[in-house]
Parts: sequence; C-alpha cells; structure tokens
Amino acid sequence: MTAQKYKRRNYFIKKQFQTRFILKFCALVVLGAVISGVILYLLSRGTVTTAFVNSRLSIVNTADYILPALIGSGLVSIALISIATVIVVMYLSHRIAGPLFRIEKSAEEIGSGNLAFKIWLRSTDEITRMADGLNEMTENLRKSLLEIKSQSGDLGKRIDNLIALCRNKPSLPQEIQGALEALSAKKSELNKAIDHFKLDEE
Repeated sequence: MTAQKYKRRNYFIKKQFQTRFILKFCALVVLGAVISGVILYLLSRGTVTTAFVNSRLSIVNTADYILPALIGSGLVSIALISIATVIVVMYLSHRIAGPLFRIEKSAEEIGSGNLAFKIWLRSTDEITRMADGLNEMTENLRKSLLEIKSQSGDLGKRIDNLIALCRNKPSLPQEIQGALEALSAKKSELNKAIDHFKLDEE
C-alpha cells in the first residue's frame, strides 16, 4: 500500500495525550535534577572548603557553600532541559498521536459500514503496519460481503422463479407457497442488511 502524501500542520492533535506525555516527561527531568542535587549536597556535608568571602579567607561547610550555586544551576538546567524535552516529546508524540487520531477517525468510518474506506498514513509514521493490517482486514470483509451479496442475488432469483411458478400452479399446497413467501421476506431482510455496507470505491 502506498501512502498518500500529506503534511500534518497541527502538532496538537490529541491534546490530552500529548499534554500528559510532556508533563510526565518533564516531571521525570525535575525529579532527576532534584535527586542529583540532594545527593551532591548530602555527600558534601562532611567536608569543608576554603573561600574568599568579602576579601577574607574563610573556612565554610562545603554543603552550605555550594547550595546557592547548586540551586541556581539546577533551575537553569531544569529550564533548558524542559524546553528541549517539550520540543523533542512534542515531535515524538506527534508521530504517535497523529496516526492514532487518524486511525481512530478511520475506524469510525469503517464502523459506520464503509468497507471501501482505506487508512492512509505517512511512510514515516510509527504505526503504518497497524494501518496496513486494518486495511487488509477491511478488504477481506469487503470481499466476503461481496461474495455474500452475489450469492444472495442468485438465491433471490431462484426464489422469485419458484414464486412465479407457484402462481401459475394454484394446485400447490399452501404450506409450500407460505414457505416461499417467508424465504422471499428473509431474502429482502438479508439484502437490506448487506446494503447497509458500502462495498464499492467511488
């Protein structure tokens, strides 16, 4: 199956899915930064550092000395990594959410009875094999229903011929005539059920 060429311009396709995805990813980044900072702070608590404070040499606890720099660098790192994460996750989630949205809408179209419908995705999308599988399933259903429709048409012609013969022979038992009329009614119901499905491509 060759994919139709189109460009998805809207990067927020499934907003809830993408927002949750981005927030969870950013929460992991923040959690990682906080854990790293806490570990570094705890490891440096038992050490001292010499530093110049107001032009005087001072001996201070390393943990207290690095804490402001640790918080500042942590916040800057979190901000930069979060921006990069949002961009990367937006792109990756778009490659998942876009095809999922398209398959969801396509499944609704197929579920409404349109078995001639084809799902088209870009060749770079992540779930093209799933779309191919759904297209193959739909095509098999379409062929099966076309065969049933053909057999139903043949059966209908035979029933109509028998009914015509019965009309010319009023001596036939009522049971046979009633059975033929019941068959004709069932044939009409079957045709109505088959006609619910769109089987031919436009």
